Formats: sequence, C-alpha cells, structure tokens
Amino acid sequence: KTLTFVTCMINCWYFIASSLCDLILPKTSSLYKVIRRHLDIIFGGVVCPAAVLVVVAFWAIYNYSRPLIWPLMMDEVIPPLYAHMMHSLLGVMALLELFTFEHHFASYLKGFGLCLSYSIAYVSWLFFVKYKSGLWPYTLFSRISERGRYIFVGVVMGVMLVIYSILYLLHARFGKHPNTAIGNNTPRKVSKSRKIK
Repeated sequence: KTLTFVTCMINCWYFIASSLCDLILPKTSSLYKVIRRHLDIIFGGVVCPAAVLVVVAFWAIYNYSRPLIWPLMMDEVIPPLYAHMMHSLLGVMALLELFTFEHHFASYLKGFGLCLSYSIAYVSWLFFVKYKSGLWPYTLFSRISERGRYIFVGVVMGVMLVIYSILYLLHARFGKHPNTAIGNNTPRKVSKSRKIK
C-alpha cells in the first residue's frame, strides 16, 4: 500500500480512538490519562510527521514530474479534487490537531526513535511487497535504478525525521501543553526571581 493510504488509516484510527477516549472516559480517571498519554506519543512521533510528509513528498514529486506519481489518465478516473483531499487535507488536519488541542509529547529522543522505527518498518514493507508480488507500490521505484531507490528512500526518511524535529519544536513553542514541561508530565518550575511580588 502507498504511504498515503497507510497514513490515512493511521490518522483515522488515531482520531476515532481519541474521540472515543474523550467522549466515553472521565477525564479525571487514570485510564483516560494512560490512554491519552499513549495517543499523544503516537500522534507526535508518527501520525503528524507522516501526514505532513505525505503533503511534502506528494506535491514535490507532482511538481517535479507529475507522471511519476499522478499520471494524467488518473484525472479521467478520479477527480483532481481527490488529490487535494488525500494529499493536502491530511496534513492540514494533523496541523490543526497539533496546535488546537493539548498534547503531551514524549521526550525528543523517544519521539525521534518512534518516528525512525515507523519509517524503517514502512520501507521494509515496501521491499517485502516487491519481493512477494514482483511489483513496486510506486511507479517511481520501477523507473529508477536500484541505487537510486536506496538514495530516494534515504532522502525521504531523512525528510520525515526533519519534519518530526520541526513539529516538535513548533509544538514546544506554540502548542498547547499548559502546566507541563515538554517530554514529561512534571509541573514547570518558576524561579523565585520571576514570581510576582
């Protein structure tokens, strides 16, 4: 399956799980806090970076050489609006979630490790699909050399990790995480010199 499809499924699972958690469980219960904490970690390390990567990667390749990722014949089968719904709205929704709702991310290194693990797992899946079926999920992979594929995969993985780092910094600066320090749930300490007299 393509990255867009997998990312859509992960986003659907995340938003359904988050909605059920918020609607069903009391926010003061320990179970709610545990589930919410794990959902936030997954959102920060996988859901949001993957969604933004879909936007960046798809439109970058689309503008560089459209036939590699969205051939003209696709317009006869799928309306062009679909491309935006799948490859633009996905990132927009993730960013809205990032900045409009409270999230408590894992530490930078833990989130980085989760993001890297997801990237490696997805790339491994691509090569497994090729091994079992003899076909690449992406037309691009069949048009470049083996060395080019490895370079491309490395670049995309690097871009995703950069995206994760940028989103982590943006969340630390602009995200909603009142009364907690980034990377843990301990209260922020206010120095005596900054206390209001």
